[in-house]
Amino acid sequence: MHRTLFTLALLLFTGFASAAEKPNVLFLIADDLNNYLGCYGDEKAKTPNIDALAARGVRFEKAYCSFPLCGPSRNSMLTGLYPNSTGILTNSLIFRQTIPSHISLPQAFRLDGYFAGRIGKLYHYNVPNSIGTNGHDDPGSWEMEINPAGVDRLDEGPIFTLTPGQYGGTLSWYASPKSDEFHTDAMMAKDAEWVLERCAKEKDRPFFLAVGFYRPHTPYVSPEVPYFGYYPPETMRPYQKVTDNPEDIPVAALGSYKKEQDQLNDELHRQCAQAYYASISFMDAQVGRVVRALDRLGLAENTIIV
Repeated sequence: MHRTLFTLALLLFTGFASAAEKPNVLFLIADDLNNYLGCYGDEKAKTPNIDALAARGVRFEKAYCSFPLCGPSRNSMLTGLYPNSTGILTNSLIFRQTIPSHISLPQAFRLDGYFAGRIGKLYHYNVPNSIGTNGHDDPGSWEMEINPAGVDRLDEGPIFTLTPGQYGGTLSWYASPKSDEFHTDAMMAKDAEWVLERCAKEKDRPFFLAVGFYRPHTPYVSPEVPYFGYYPPETMRPYQKVTDNPEDIPVAALGSYKKEQDQLNDELHRQCAQAYYASISFMDAQVGRVVRALDRLGLAENTIIV
């Protein structure tokens, strides 16, 4: 069976006698995923693959983000240092600019003889503009980098957005008529299968494979069939304006409220919530595809999933 650590964790393995005894590591991460998962009690969420990982692994009930911004948070996670130690407090920096000699998590695996590969977003990316590129990545962390781009990046015209011409930093969504294989996250799952097939042939060398899915980050784009169909808009919670109940909202959260969200009405809110849930289910399906590849290739017994 898989040895699984569910949610974000940092692992470093030392003191193993031989390559054959070193466990492989499959590191999976989603972008802007809240706890809207079945394994966290969300009755709407259809996330069977992540739920299955949680059921047979470790599920954390208290998790704290080191910084409320993507770039500093991801650099913190991948260096093992707080943002005040990395010196990164904005999205535009990578830790090599502030602490260039520091060893990152994947780099530590490389130095221990592992093959370290990245597919998609691990360090900060400007989503969706940086999809298909290295973004603010650290080349020294990886031996292989794969950056596919699907219709969610290449065909943005039909996407509904609260801010015309913007898709990443504002609420935006689209029920795409294109099936899974045309979307970036599904392309990444296919690429992960290819990398795992390669790793299965090189059994004398362990691997650290990181797969960073873009969904459910905005724009909430995923195939209409079947994912949007899982969540009829009328089943979504009715819209409640932020100003309706400000005493329930922390001051810091009110500070992040964006003026364009005043455009939301009940209908748009339900559509947006539907698209967010659909993006989660689409991402979950790709997680399942990658995990099943471990079983198919005989890698599961010696692979830790994070």
